[in-house]
Amino acid sequence: MSVNVGDVVISKRGHDAKKIFMIVATLNEDYVLIADGKSRKLDSPKQKNVKHLKVIAAADERLNEVVDDKSIVNKLDQFQTE
Repeated sequence: MSVNVGDVVISKRGHDAKKIFMIVATLNEDYVLIADGKSRKLDSPKQKNVKHLKVIAAADERLNEVVDDKSIVNKLDQFQTE
């Protein structure tokens, strides 16, 4: 599976299953760091296997913008279904 920084994903496995996150960094081809701006902030992102993620929205073209916890929360609020 190909994922990029800025992609909005949903977790398929683990205690955070069915929660929405944004990919904030890639570690290698199998692992990424994810954050949601609330329970997982940019200063302590969660390491996650890409096999346990499903991409629900591709990254914006505006990746040059400053990303902080508040901007991640605002972006992810668009995808909340609960």
